[in-house]
Amino acid sequence: MRSDEMVEALSSSFQNFYNKYTRSENPKIVPQPDRREIYIVPVNAAGDDQEQHDQQHLLQRYRPKTRKSFVFSTKQLCQVKDSKWQIMRQNKMRPFVGPCCSVCIPHMTKNREKVVSNLKNMLDLYNIGTVEKSMFGYFVDNLKFFYQLKSQEYKYIYNEVLEDELVVKTISAVAREACADDSADGGKRFTKELEIQWKNTNYILSVMSAKVKNWVYKFIGWFTFRAVSTLATSLVVQPSQIDRVREAEQSGLPVIYLPLHKSHMDYILMGLVLTMHNIKPPLVAAGENLRVFFISKLLSYLGAFYIKRQIDTKKDQLYWSILGSYIKNSMKNGHHIEFFLEGARTRSGKCCVPKSGLLSIIVDAYREGVVEDAWIVPVSMNYDKILEGNFVREQLGQPKKKETFFAAILTFIKAVCSHYGIMRVDFNVPYRLRDLYESIDKISKLENEMSVKEGMEKVPENIQYKNTVDRMAKHIVYDCWKSTAIMSTNAVSFLLLKKYRNGTTIEQLAKELSIMRDKLSQCDRDIGFSGNSKDVVQYALSLLGPKLVAHEKNNEGYVVKPILNLSSLIELSYYANSLLSHYLHQSIVALALSKLVCPEFWNKSMIETKISRNDLMECVQFLTDLLQFDFIFIKPCDNLDSIVDSVIRHFEAEEIILMDMLLDEEKRSRKLARILDSDSEDDYQQPYIEFDIKYRVSANENSLNKIKYYRSIMMPYLECMAESAGSFLALSSDSVPEHEHVQTVLEQMQNNLDEGILIHGESISVETIKHSFLAFEKFGCLSIIVKDNIKTLSMVSKGLEDLNPSMQTMSDYIEEIVKQIN
Repeated sequence: MRSDEMVEALSSSFQNFYNKYTRSENPKIVPQPDRREIYIVPVNAAGDDQEQHDQQHLLQRYRPKTRKSFVFSTKQLCQVKDSKWQIMRQNKMRPFVGPCCSVCIPHMTKNREKVVSNLKNMLDLYNIGTVEKSMFGYFVDNLKFFYQLKSQEYKYIYNEVLEDELVVKTISAVAREACADDSADGGKRFTKELEIQWKNTNYILSVMSAKVKNWVYKFIGWFTFRAVSTLATSLVVQPSQIDRVREAEQSGLPVIYLPLHKSHMDYILMGLVLTMHNIKPPLVAAGENLRVFFISKLLSYLGAFYIKRQIDTKKDQLYWSILGSYIKNSMKNGHHIEFFLEGARTRSGKCCVPKSGLLSIIVDAYREGVVEDAWIVPVSMNYDKILEGNFVREQLGQPKKKETFFAAILTFIKAVCSHYGIMRVDFNVPYRLRDLYESIDKISKLENEMSVKEGMEKVPENIQYKNTVDRMAKHIVYDCWKSTAIMSTNAVSFLLLKKYRNGTTIEQLAKELSIMRDKLSQCDRDIGFSGNSKDVVQYALSLLGPKLVAHEKNNEGYVVKPILNLSSLIELSYYANSLLSHYLHQSIVALALSKLVCPEFWNKSMIETKISRNDLMECVQFLTDLLQFDFIFIKPCDNLDSIVDSVIRHFEAEEIILMDMLLDEEKRSRKLARILDSDSEDDYQQPYIEFDIKYRVSANENSLNKIKYYRSIMMPYLECMAESAGSFLALSSDSVPEHEHVQTVLEQMQNNLDEGILIHGESISVETIKHSFLAFEKFGCLSIIVKDNIKTLSMVSKGLEDLNPSMQTMSDYIEEIVKQIN
């Protein structure tokens, strides 16, 4: 059969099939007068059929106008479409990342709805909307892109710091103090000492100052881009966040970038992202440990200014005044500043309690009128896998390896041979420094006034100011930690350690991951991965590697389980601890519940039991005080009651707690009555009636499993605290050097882990052990004496009227919380 005959046959078949359903072939049925009929006319490509085609059009002209013709090409219909199909994607909504605090900065908390997901991979230049493909290829295109970036202006402020009035006064004061003992020839000695201090000032400033060069920034930006493209799958940012940062930068006010510190890649990636968007990169505060051959000069050209890791503001008056003047003058001259509130990289994966020294300089600049105001931009970065590998050595008490040029080169070579997955950079919503400072300062002043009314001494202004800055730092770190995206390795490590420590199938792990993803999304937590949960699990397991996760085969098929040796557990916990920001409050309340219920509760011999809210709050307060140097539990503008109430509502939804509604309503009524009484002008004082509420805790199997799960999340830290408290009871003397006792606790914990007494190997941590000493000192059962930079620990002897707990009481109380539950 010829092709034109085949086309005609197909056309006739389509026409007959269509007519069967569009026109009635029954002559008895009269068609409706307003019905429009459609006739299908084939278009043939053959030239000899042109006459027939013209006849078809001629006939069509004389058909009723109510009929409509539909012309199609049968040949085109039968051909396979080889062009690229346009795929219509449904816009995925993401949580609004990093909103401002609704209490401290209410006017900046509008429009917190979910936003359309338009995450962009900065390593794909062609898809970020600024680069077009050229005939020269990808290498030349990205080289051209970095060459054409905007050159930023960086004013060198060396002379301005030397001429600063505060620096000049400090130099004179230090010189006078140095020659105070020499009264015989004070004039010459003072002049000589003054010259020495000026030389010290010039040296300190020359070492500290950044010497930014734009050509170095562009070249290193290109080199970093190429290196990160080799190391990572993608570098993900949210364009709407970049737009907000650009608006802040264009306002003319200095921008203070405050990232959490996980890796040395933090400041490299942030500088790269800002540079690629033509936003002026900040000057970065770097530790003096990074002043190594070649690297120190290079980082200085990139905007790093070097500071001491430990600064005593009393002993190092000159250094502190130079540093303060350098930062203030940098802000005054339009430079932006970046520093890490935590001070150093986290060794445990969770955020660290911040140090507020550099932030106090920023606040001073505002209070002294050096700058009108400044923008605060908290930044959170997360990684599927960190470049440094792990911090197991340091967590086990071994000394930190010193940074050297050759060590840096070796680390880079190892990194190039590895794969690190996805890297994520999130910029929180910028807000004014003035707004946060005034809000927190108002809270501090109100608390001070309340203390005076209760008969306590008024806090001095300098102490109150320090407390305000400390609270500001905690607020920023808390918000930043809460807005950090959860990566695939974080979620999988968390599930393996907390739910499937003895192993599970990949299918079950994927099912549990899907449940976790849904719950995190409901709580507006951003998730740094997408796709099918099973694929995500396999991807995360491949990144974690065989040193952390084992694959075994049993009767049910392949099973994955965490490797339970000490170093693997510590490294896995590093990744898992990113999720503590979400489960922190639930775990603390679950620990308190497990202490307050009776032993029969765990044997399923009862349906439910009741606990007192007052007892619950007392236990939760104790736990937050005990772990105050490890975690930031609440923002300065929040309170523990509201945190516990939100957890109780969550536990109600999960059917762990059943609350007596009548008692709850009565409590609310009494609270309202007290508020109304306090507003009354009547002098009659109503007697205060303490009212307690009883929570009914369900004892069914589902409830017990959930309590055990939430309890296990924070249990490693409580086990470490228990071991630390117990170690003091075995001391032969009342005092011991801190470094010796840390090693004693580490050895004791490792022995208990080998014997099966200690359940969680990841609880072994030098950081937590040292924090336990500070907590015991706060409780009054331990004193820490510092002499010649050596810390000595001494147990406090108790008198009959001493209200502080003894170390024995402290140890017993913690042991009740960490006791094993079958």
